[in-house]
Amino acid sequence: MISPICISTVTGKGLAVLLESIKQYCPDIPVYLRGPESVIEHLHADVKVFAQATNFGDDYNAIINRALEDFDSVVVANDDIVLTPTSYKTLLEDVKQLKDETADPVGWVSARCDAARPQQNIRTNLYDEELHYFKYPCEDCIVQMPVLSPIFGWIERDAWECFKFPPLNWFSDDVHCEDLRQAGFQHYLSRSYVHHIGSQTIGLDGERLTQQAMPWLRKNRPHYAEAWFK
Repeated sequence: MISPICISTVTGKGLAVLLESIKQYCPDIPVYLRGPESVIEHLHADVKVFAQATNFGDDYNAIINRALEDFDSVVVANDDIVLTPTSYKTLLEDVKQLKDETADPVGWVSARCDAARPQQNIRTNLYDEELHYFKYPCEDCIVQMPVLSPIFGWIERDAWECFKFPPLNWFSDDVHCEDLRQAGFQHYLSRSYVHHIGSQTIGLDGERLTQQAMPWLRKNRPHYAEAWFK
């Protein structure tokens, strides 16, 4: 099974490193790339779709839609991650295992990383009071999660056609995961790992990004907003 890698970028700050890791570790995998021509015109990719940035959700919708014209599934990649030699291979192995063994429809299957949701991060102090530097046993397991950040995540056409990302910079993944769960899809944390530089795509001002998302959430998903912002 081949799933192309879909990337959307605004500033291209970490893009060259990501693309070099793709070139080194999975050179035969097609790349679908969206971003301002001035940022990415000098970088290699098998397919380039140039566009001005709008918001995280709409930009990724556009590039995923384009890739699904050619393939049945995609792997979405943030522009601020770096792959390891086994990131792609392990992710797709976990997808195959889930589809072979799981009765529920599979939604997102996403990699672990350094900086995302606490349950998604490796070797944090989430599980006990001390910081550990060696693998927890759970890092070698596929774990079902209600919501995760698909910073390097697989999704197939059946799930994608049910819902797209909302037009948001923040909370687009929260909304999409919850929408799909309501439709019966289950999300999983893979054994795969990528290094995540952290919030290079849309910035670190969480308060500002939350306030930007709030009007849309309260209008279009008021039950989510009520649950998340009591």
